[in-house]
Formats: sequence, structure tokens, C-alpha cells
Amino acid sequence: KGQADTYERKIALCERSYHLLVEKVGIAPQDIIFDPNVLSVATGIPEHNLYALDFIRATEWIKSHLPEAHVSGGVSNLSFSFRVNNWIRVAMHAVFLFHAQQKGMDFGIVNPSAKVMYNDIPTDKLQIIEDALLRPSQDNVDRLISLAQEIAEQEVEVIEKSEEKSFNKSVEERLKEALTKGNSSNLESDLQEALEKYEYAVKV
Repeated sequence: KGQADTYERKIALCERSYHLLVEKVGIAPQDIIFDPNVLSVATGIPEHNLYALDFIRATEWIKSHLPEAHVSGGVSNLSFSFRVNNWIRVAMHAVFLFHAQQKGMDFGIVNPSAKVMYNDIPTDKLQIIEDALLRPSQDNVDRLISLAQEIAEQEVEVIEKSEEKSFNKSVEERLKEALTKGNSSNLESDLQEALEKYEYAVKV
């Protein structure tokens, strides 16, 4: 029937697997980690709008009904529809993790350099993201898409201003900034310039 995409399929497969693993195979329940599928929301297909909520609901069910089992998920899948918009992606991940952890999510595959935490998100933007993920009506998802478009336009302006400011810095300063801020927009040309100066990559 394919992957577990709905709440009902997630809990049915996890329950069946749990009993097979514990009762027939003899695996200790605390050694079981379920990944109930973090899937992409706001893809344009209405059924996909429920994916964040279904994962969180399934997590709560697993922790309540399958004693000692753990829950993990690949968080970046959630925001794949917004893959050119970094701020909205990490903000969505922060909101998703905040609520999934409250329901018992133990582990997650995440980007450790993400700079947007749940408490950093402005209240108006937080409301839009939470509405889209936890109360996924089409109107709420459309508001998230509109927010993402606004953020994308602002990010372009910030990048352009940042590039103007970096123009007069030394190659060492530019590389340090690229590393600490995770900005790779001019990294290739800066590295090439550094290689001409230092000769060997290890010296750079």
C-alpha cells in the first residue's frame, strides 16, 4: 500500500511492527525507534497539508500505546516545498520540533547550524506557521505560502546588502564570515583567491 502517509496508516504499521519485534523476534522495546514519516506540507495537494499534524498525532499515540519505543523523524522533509527559502524552512522546523517534542519525539535528523529557534520567531509569523502545521486548513496553508514569498523577497535584499558590505573585506575576513554565518554565496571565488595567496589548501 506504499508508505505510511496518514495518521491511521502510521499507527497501524507501528503497532503491527512493535508486536512482531517484541513478541516474535524478542527485541527489547526500548531498542525500537520508529520513524513515522515526516512528509512535505504545502505541496499543492490538499491531503498533504495534514502531514505535520499526522506525524505529531502519531508520535503521541506511539508514546501512549507502545511502551518504551522511541520516535524519530527526518525534519527537513517537512519544508521541502520551500527549499529555496531558508528562513521559512528553519522556522517551520523549529515550530514542528517544539510541538513534536512535547508529544514525545525523541530524536530528529536536523541541520545543527539552524539559526532560528522557536522563541526567536516573531509572534505574527509564528501564528501563521503554527496555524498551517497544527490547524491545516487550505486558508492557513495559503497564508504560509504568502509569508514564504514575503520572506524570500526580504532575504534577497539582505543578501544584496551583505554582499555590498563584504566587498571591501580581506579574503580571510570573508572566509571567516562565510564559515560562521553559513553563507556560501561567494565561497568558491573567495577560496580561489585564498588558494592563490596561500598555495596549499591546508594552509587556507
